Amino acid sequence: MRPLITKLKEQLWKYIDVIFYFAGLITIIFGAFKINEPLGYIVGGVALLISGYLVELIASGGEKGGGN
Repeated sequence: MRPLITKLKEQLWKYIDVIFYFAGLITIIFGAFKINEPLGYIVGGVALLISGYLVELIASGGEKGGGN
């Protein structure tokens, strides 16, 4: 039973990181829109570029880590 709980916790932790990442991005973009509308569009575009780059980096990474 303990290995099952450990695996579940690891999977949930990965999703929590992604949820917090996007929640942070949304908050930053919303704050930029509150300051100035063109600034909000610029920050939103930069956020999408960074997110796209990270997705490509993760997709092309393959298996890493583990010390093997």
